[in-house]
Amino acid sequence: MVRKLTVFDDSWLTRARTKKVDDSWVDDGIATTDAAGRIYLGSLQLWFDRFPLKSNKQKRALKIRLESFNTEDHLGAVNELSWWEFMQRTGSNATPVPVSTTPRPDFQVEIPAEFFAEVSTLNVSENEKKKFEAGEGIELNHSETLRRILLKVTREKQPQMSYAANQKRPCVLVLFDYTTWSAFGTQFFRFLADFLLGEKLGFNGLPAELSALVYVERKVMEDGRIAISRDRSAIYYNPNAQFPLPVGTFAALNQFRCQMMAVEPKFTDHWIWL
Repeated sequence: MVRKLTVFDDSWLTRARTKKVDDSWVDDGIATTDAAGRIYLGSLQLWFDRFPLKSNKQKRALKIRLESFNTEDHLGAVNELSWWEFMQRTGSNATPVPVSTTPRPDFQVEIPAEFFAEVSTLNVSENEKKKFEAGEGIELNHSETLRRILLKVTREKQPQMSYAANQKRPCVLVLFDYTTWSAFGTQFFRFLADFLLGEKLGFNGLPAELSALVYVERKVMEDGRIAISRDRSAIYYNPNAQFPLPVGTFAALNQFRCQMMAVEPKFTDHWIWL
């Protein structure tokens, strides 16, 4: 039985206010006790409480990542919880995959189809961090973001995709974008669609174990609520997939397949509230 654990308690808040770590996510006031901070941290506490991990060891590991002052560690944990909440809100039946000594995907999904899902994060690059520190400007460069995505698919996440293939199931790679320009509505999701499914068919250079790629823009609103952009998040189906993912999976997102054939969700709200 997993013991009850609490994240962001009074002790953590005290440490957050007196931290000596530079460039941390808590610098934006999230660790304060104002209304937005309480809503953000309260949402994560709620998600953490109902996230169905089966061991105390796994629960403690997730708690450490969530409470970390290191932005990348924190966001990695938040994104796993965010994707879990998204799946719950869109009718998926999924369970976290138990941690092993060898890499495995984060989730095993049974409904709306049987597949595995691996969640990853595109953080601000080291080059951009150096430019920020030097007071220099950052150019809008979709090609650099694309290069980093391809490295994740072809190198970093290959073991997770191979695990799914060994189970003879599709594998979906979910990428949360936190690069510098991700919050500016640059329509990168269309640039990505043009590369993967356009004339050059970039999927030809990607592993056949990758059944689909999901690109996600997540935002913390001024009031502290968390949402996923309907307008700029999308799923791209690999036409060369060894184990194809059924078209229409995650129907709340923009759908791209077959030479950039797009299906845009018919919703009035621009955000999927988590």
